[in-house]
Amino acid sequence: MSLLVDHGDRIAVLEAKVAELQAREEIRELFSRYGLSADTGDARAWSEVWAREGVYDGAGGRIQGRQAFFDAIEDPQATHKREIEGKGSLHTTGSLMIRVNGDDAWAEGPTLVWVGEGEGYRIYSLSYNHWDLHKTDGRWEIVRRMSRPVAPGNAGQVFRAWQTAQ
Repeated sequence: MSLLVDHGDRIAVLEAKVAELQAREEIRELFSRYGLSADTGDARAWSEVWAREGVYDGAGGRIQGRQAFFDAIEDPQATHKREIEGKGSLHTTGSLMIRVNGDDAWAEGPTLVWVGEGEGYRIYSLSYNHWDLHKTDGRWEIVRRMSRPVAPGNAGQVFRAWQTAQ
């Protein structure tokens, strides 16, 4: 009988590990959709990576709510159309530390946004980031992103969760 219990326990442990790995992969794909939708100016897709009342807390200001995220990409007079996507952009997310706890998760890592300039590209922004995520109706969403430019002293303001991650 104990062999069956042990076997069942091992299966449960494996199922939990597979679920966590699947969640991490879904979160990585979320970040890919984030960048690609921003680069292509797809305001609907970009706004939908955010939770309904999601918050972006960046050095340049704060955005909150899906409509505000949609408007940030869609508005032809806003920064995104004029300075980023409008010049040709590439949003990249660096190596991420991701931790999942059921339907909640966090990720920490750098982002880099390139924009076209003349015949080449230049760095538009390079930042440290912490994201809080939640799985709602079977899909991951960004609840909060805190972002600060790469500069002395800023990393410690953003990267905290990884220090206690196991």
